[in-house]
Amino acid sequence: MSLQAAKQALLAHNYTEAIALLQSYCQDHPQPHSENFHQAQMWLVNAYQRTGRTDRAIAVCEELLGLNDLALQQWAATTLTNLQLELEGAPASNHHHSEVVKSQPNRYRKGNVHLTLPGIKGLAYGLGAVLAIATQIGWSAIFWFWLVSHLNPTLVITTGWQIVALVLTLGSNLLLFFMSPWIIDQVQSQVLRLNWINLNDLENYSGEAVELIEQFCQQRQYHIPQIALVEDPSAIAYTYGVLPNSSRLVLSRGLLELLDPEEIAAVVGAQLGQIASWSFAIATYGSGLAQLLYGLQTWLVRLSLRIKRGKLACKVLAKVVERLRDVALIPVGLATRPSAPIYDQFGAAVTGNPNAIARAFTKIARATLGQTENRVLAFSRSLAVIDYETLNPTGIAFEILHGGQADPDFRTNLYGVFLWEMFNPWAKWLACGSTHPLLGDRLRGLTRFCKQLGLTTEYEFDQLIKQGESLNRRKLYKNFLIDLMVETAPYTLAGAGYITSQYLYWLYDNWLPLALTGVGAGIGIMWRGSFRYPNYNRVAATTLANLLVDPYASTLRGQPVQIPGEILGYLHGQPQRGSLSYGIKLGDQSGLIYLDYLPNLKTLCTEPQVAIRKLETLVGKAVVVTGWFRRDRLATIDLAELKPISSQIKTMPSYHQFWNNLASAILVFSGLGLLVVSNLG
Repeated sequence: MSLQAAKQALLAHNYTEAIALLQSYCQDHPQPHSENFHQAQMWLVNAYQRTGRTDRAIAVCEELLGLNDLALQQWAATTLTNLQLELEGAPASNHHHSEVVKSQPNRYRKGNVHLTLPGIKGLAYGLGAVLAIATQIGWSAIFWFWLVSHLNPTLVITTGWQIVALVLTLGSNLLLFFMSPWIIDQVQSQVLRLNWINLNDLENYSGEAVELIEQFCQQRQYHIPQIALVEDPSAIAYTYGVLPNSSRLVLSRGLLELLDPEEIAAVVGAQLGQIASWSFAIATYGSGLAQLLYGLQTWLVRLSLRIKRGKLACKVLAKVVERLRDVALIPVGLATRPSAPIYDQFGAAVTGNPNAIARAFTKIARATLGQTENRVLAFSRSLAVIDYETLNPTGIAFEILHGGQADPDFRTNLYGVFLWEMFNPWAKWLACGSTHPLLGDRLRGLTRFCKQLGLTTEYEFDQLIKQGESLNRRKLYKNFLIDLMVETAPYTLAGAGYITSQYLYWLYDNWLPLALTGVGAGIGIMWRGSFRYPNYNRVAATTLANLLVDPYASTLRGQPVQIPGEILGYLHGQPQRGSLSYGIKLGDQSGLIYLDYLPNLKTLCTEPQVAIRKLETLVGKAVVVTGWFRRDRLATIDLAELKPISSQIKTMPSYHQFWNNLASAILVFSGLGLLVVSNLG
């Protein structure tokens, strides 16, 4: 390998290429004590320093100190002193001090460290991957058997036809497996603004990330992944493909500008862990159909904006397609949830820096606040490094701390926001519908890796676990079981009504099943509403910070609260996902939260602009909010009443109780009406 080529790369500021050339030259050089070899080592130090890899430069300088060349030793000592000045903080409490960067919180200077993960994690991932693939194939088998039987209703399903359906099932899934990356490419190009970049472009943000990619691919003989930059302020990172040699790595400009270089490297390391564990292939295969549905949903939404007639039909159809996409993502979660600890371990091991991943996750959580309708986040949910839909409460808590406005007690008990995720049974229920584990579980695992390396941890969970062990477990699980029964009551009572109609055969007519099903669903909705929206006159004055650290908070039971604050904005009149409500952004003395506002029937159906005008007049105004706090994917307050401090603006009521009672009444009275009409007939 020519030393001149490395020099030209340095002069052209192509430091990544220079590092590769110099490493190859030094490894293959037959005379390690020659002048050229020493020159190559000095250039390598310079290249490492220019790319922000100070730890690597220090390691080379320490090797040069051991040589018998006085001039070289003096140069290495001076350079080493300058390099160490770049690393701030105290020494780490580790047995191998020479391998630890002197910073706080700290990291290992050397990557590719050994980290252990409980064996159950690997077993869970293997089982999850099998279940994900089996579920995907099972759904397609049901579809093909249904299609074959309905194309010809008189057809007798013989063994031959069963073999045909089986071949169609396996063939279509094999085709979907290899076409999934292409499908994602096509949908991605329609909904995202992408620029394909190379390693030199990525090096401007993190030289360490570039080195990780190069070492990873060189060790495994893989091609360098195609790298795409999404021109969007959202903080996202995801990997897709079905074969390592044709993988794609996608990073957003928002992520690269948000994170520090070592945090970018840690996130990229985790993405490489997806390739190493092949979880990226399962996620890509499982996301193929979901991304097709997302493309259809996006097309319908855009169509509704262009056409003059049929806007409502397009929007309703888009919502239906969105729900189908949620169903299509269920198999993906079976594999991506248990795979997250695997690639977190990989990213922490190759960088020696689990703290950087932890910091990156909390920064991403803060960055996703207010982006519940962001198309980039929605598109990448199943492929991304973390599920943005479950980050809202943690993001709010860290935004409070970042702003420095939290009261001292809350700042001392920062980790209280994770108590709910780690010990409340509702969190386990919520995680089942997520594509990734909740953030508290991810950070707890990264903390274990820090302790294995003897590093000072970014977030200390030992005290939190002790606090969690003192919680009233009986109260937690008793409340959860009652809440779960009430939450599912509309469905269970509807099913009970239908089953009852089958036993009342002497009263049986064509309307009885529908009537009793409607009555059961209506009673269930009314029962659930009584838990969600209790008497809000019995409110408790509190702050957002105190609500977030409550480990007993329920996803169902509304907690009547009253919070003073300032209206910071609203979601431009667009209903939140899956509802008719509007999102209002409220800031109090400790942070911000979203209010769920439901207008009355007249405003919602005939005068939607009235609601928007009311919200516009309230932006920037001080208000007192009364409503019900529930902790779900989003930490929100279902608004009951919004009272401006100024007497010139009228109090704005919200109608959650009204709509709940209206829906239940319609179902109950419709069902009873069907019974009366059928008996009269």
